[in-house]
Amino acid sequence: MLSVAGLLFAALPARAQEVIPPAGSTGPVPALATTLARQANLEGRVMWMDATANLQRLSTREGVADVFDKCKKANINTVVVDVKPLSGHVLYNSRIAPKLQQWKEFRYPEGYDLLSMAIWEGKRRGIRVYASVNVFSEGHKLLKTGPIYEKPQLQAIVYDVERTVTAPDGAARALAVGENLGPGEDQIVSYDTGWSDLKKLGPKDAALVMNGETVTAVVDGALAEGGIPVPAGGFLLVGRGTGAAWLLEHAQVGVALKFSAKPVLQPILESPSEAVGAFVNPANPESRAYMIRVVEELCDNYPLDGIVFDRMRYSSLRTDFSPLSREKFEAWLGKKVENFPTGIYAYDPIPGRPIIPGPYYKDWLEWRARNINDWLAEARQAAQKKKPGLGLGVYVGSWYPSYYSVGVNWGSDDYFAGYDWMKPSYPATGYAGKLNWLATGCYFTVATRADARQLGLPEDRTVEAAAETSVRAVNDAAFVYAGLYLLDFRDKPEEFRRALRTAVAHSQGVMIFDLVYIEEYNWWNILTEEFAAPRRAPHDVPGLQPAIQEAKKVLRAAPLEP
Repeated sequence: MLSVAGLLFAALPARAQEVIPPAGSTGPVPALATTLARQANLEGRVMWMDATANLQRLSTREGVADVFDKCKKANINTVVVDVKPLSGHVLYNSRIAPKLQQWKEFRYPEGYDLLSMAIWEGKRRGIRVYASVNVFSEGHKLLKTGPIYEKPQLQAIVYDVERTVTAPDGAARALAVGENLGPGEDQIVSYDTGWSDLKKLGPKDAALVMNGETVTAVVDGALAEGGIPVPAGGFLLVGRGTGAAWLLEHAQVGVALKFSAKPVLQPILESPSEAVGAFVNPANPESRAYMIRVVEELCDNYPLDGIVFDRMRYSSLRTDFSPLSREKFEAWLGKKVENFPTGIYAYDPIPGRPIIPGPYYKDWLEWRARNINDWLAEARQAAQKKKPGLGLGVYVGSWYPSYYSVGVNWGSDDYFAGYDWMKPSYPATGYAGKLNWLATGCYFTVATRADARQLGLPEDRTVEAAAETSVRAVNDAAFVYAGLYLLDFRDKPEEFRRALRTAVAHSQGVMIFDLVYIEEYNWWNILTEEFAAPRRAPHDVPGLQPAIQEAKKVLRAAPLEP
């Protein structure tokens, strides 16, 4: 038996500040949870099973049993089964949410309940099973499917921009809404540095290479070969049909073009800027209540070990700018916002440049994060009432310094990093303390800082740095498992092995995304070799997380002498 008190005593640092990272800290991460995990041989080993990517593989009992056999052999201790994917459909028998019937060309077996099957096979092998639900995504735009198409009144409202370019001769042309898309027939679009590939042109296309307002090159698609890159610090204007003709007629190298911009508010189903997920407004009481009912139904009907919340967020910084959100924001703020949405932020008329924060920008970021935190608090209360002790996790990106853009603060409520977009009150929106564990996507192709230095690449774009950022931000409020995206290591099994070791070394475990790649690359042997000995997940040790919090309170109140 593990002695929580004994583990804590052995792991306590000499000084309290060793477990309380200072604001903006970037050095080694002093996590009490990591120390405990090492001493007690605890390690989260989480296998994620995406719903649609593994749909056919997991659509029979034999398929599920086969996967769980492999997980057992590889000493995986936690499996996450995605049962409410991006589209908003579910893969279990529900009276609340619509069940998935078909995905692309595959007809899902009628009456089949993936969640029941996974729980049964997991319990037979001693593997914990968590159900993952996408919280605020209710439709898949590429396939035009999902419950949001039946309830379009719930969809988020996107704040975008329509720019107009004016040539020196006075001729003006509107750019299509949305960056890095198209162009469609007779359109002009902009491509900024968010587009990392070469932009290929067709015979009906033309492009301008721009440095600010100045044209540095004119490219006729009928004469071009290969593609053209987006210039560093600049952008491209790409036209097709009459759009291409306009660029060729009105622009020359060295001339300056003028740009203007006006706000555009569109429902997400109509917005080209939100290309895949059709999100609802997280501030809408109807959408929030619906997802609470989904959580309650899962608790009532399934002997789950836990639930993981995915896409428990806004779709992007562009959402939600509905009249409802404005009303609720103003009520929270205690004053009217005279210029909405530009009082929150404005778009620079010149493509490719950062947004221009307005007077209410930081308040808006905090309000959005509070909406997500409040929903999680409600969901946690509902789950614990139905099933006391049920585990809760989330899946988020590890890029904490910019994750505010989707309205989320997944860190601890005592972590203040001092970023310029933060108000002093922002840390209170941190929700890590409401969870048992977080899987943070440390999605980089380089494993360690040392590897990055040797390759001449930025250290912060490594699995190691991302895991450290995650552990630092969570600050022991929950257990952290560094997530790996296996597509990053395609045809590089030894790099995957290094990344696996790095994730485990710099957090309290690892989340493997996704089963489909383990199967496709046939990397089960790597897992069985790296996880040769069984390990218990930290979140499965009763009382461990509360004990860590109590220990940290003691350290803060009365620092130990060296």
